[in-house]
Amino acid sequence: MLMFYSYYKQATLGPCNIPRPTGFWDSRGKAKWDAWSSLGNMTREEAMKNYIEDIQLVSPFREN
Repeated sequence: MLMFYSYYKQATLGPCNIPRPTGFWDSRGKAKWDAWSSLGNMTREEAMKNYIEDIQLVSPFREN
């Protein structure tokens, strides 16, 4: 799920440009930030393409 989240954020907002959450109890926020930040300078188009390709791999409606 983090992979899809990171592709979505990259496609809609571009590269991660916000600081990493610092709260000790915010492990979810940190994981989401880490996933998005790991994409670096991937283009929005490439993020969209990867999102679609990966969602098709797990979709029960994909063509064989």
